[in-house]
Amino acid sequence: LDAGFSPALIRKLLESLPADVDGAAWAAQVLERNLHTAEQESALEDIGGVYALIGATGVGKTTSTAKLAAAFATRHGAAHLGLVTLDAYRVAAHEQLRAYGRILGVPVHTAHDRASLEDLLDLLSAKRLVLIDTAGMSQRDLRLSEQFTTLQDSGFPLQTYLVMNATTQAGVLEETLRSFGKVALSGCILTKLDEAASLGGVLSVVAKHRMPLAYVGDGQRVPEDLHPARAHTLVNRAVSLMQQAGQ
Repeated sequence: LDAGFSPALIRKLLESLPADVDGAAWAAQVLERNLHTAEQESALEDIGGVYALIGATGVGKTTSTAKLAAAFATRHGAAHLGLVTLDAYRVAAHEQLRAYGRILGVPVHTAHDRASLEDLLDLLSAKRLVLIDTAGMSQRDLRLSEQFTTLQDSGFPLQTYLVMNATTQAGVLEETLRSFGKVALSGCILTKLDEAASLGGVLSVVAKHRMPLAYVGDGQRVPEDLHPARAHTLVNRAVSLMQQAGQ
């Protein structure tokens, strides 16, 4: 409870707790097994394909897009990278991604609707990796369904990742997963771990929904502050934050 894990998850742990074991160590191992991380798989920037990052406003989608783009360009070359933004609502978001694109030497294309997204994906079909940065919207925004339709009906086999802020309350994350889960999600990216006072809440939500956790972000540096998710590291960090709070 002190680490922020949900009472429902803790009750399940207690119901299964074997006799004569170190309870804390056993619980940590069970929590790790219930976090579906991508540590046994190749990184997205090595696999390639078309990926869309979705999520609420301010969670770090554009920065995460830039981090993935920079990691790919470093390993495989910027010539094989395509960048698209679906954020037709905020000029600032365009400029932020374009600034990263200029650093990498990659043009950023803007799609305003399904038809223009189809055209752009066709134009970029020879690229090894295409990243789509989408408009940041509240989970209650009525335009969400329009964005989902644009992505789902693009006619291209794209994968969608939900970006979530680790400092968000567990109840809000639950609502976010329900709303954004209306589009087929391949996994999630957890950002702003460096700003989180506790991690138990967000890890409880991720475990409950069995959501594959691909990356974690813990700073603004591009691309250094984006790492493949590791279950053991996340559980240890949750415990460490609890211990720091108790000092």
